[in-house]
Amino acid sequence: MTQIFFKPYVGDKYYESHYGVRVMVLGESHYGDAEDLSPDYTQFVVNEHAFCAGSPFFTKLTKLLRCEAGAVSIEERHEAWRHIAFYNYIQEFVGDAGRIRPTAAMWEEAVGALKEVVQELRPEVILVLGHQMWEWLPELPVEWACVKHPSGGMSYADAISEFQGAIERVHKR
Repeated sequence: MTQIFFKPYVGDKYYESHYGVRVMVLGESHYGDAEDLSPDYTQFVVNEHAFCAGSPFFTKLTKLLRCEAGAVSIEERHEAWRHIAFYNYIQEFVGDAGRIRPTAAMWEEAVGALKEVVQELRPEVILVLGHQMWEWLPELPVEWACVKHPSGGMSYADAISEFQGAIERVHKR
């Protein structure tokens, strides 16, 4: 079983989220150089990019988390990320720049770590960023919501509907 290397980012209100359920966002992978490699890299990336303007990926994801496509302030960014956990599936750098795909071995090796994270954080909804991950995801006791990747033509209307639907299904249980 693969050990968790990139520890998840966990917002301080994750367990008392305003969604009424625990939500974990599942990204695909990190890109970086060997000197950047550390277990807290996910927290570093979130802290560097999610809370300020400038990263289209994090801006789009923040809008999705807020279930509103309009402009988002710095305060609203911080508030949105307080209520979720964020974890990248692949547990090693896939390359040093974007648009590099994980290998089959990377996908297979990541399953055990994802199961460990789910066991530890007990998310009720996992929001999957990108349809290409689906074939690699294991069966887990969660409600899934899968959206087009924020960098790959995500529609706010479709993504928000999918995300809200997963939350509502958990509430109906």
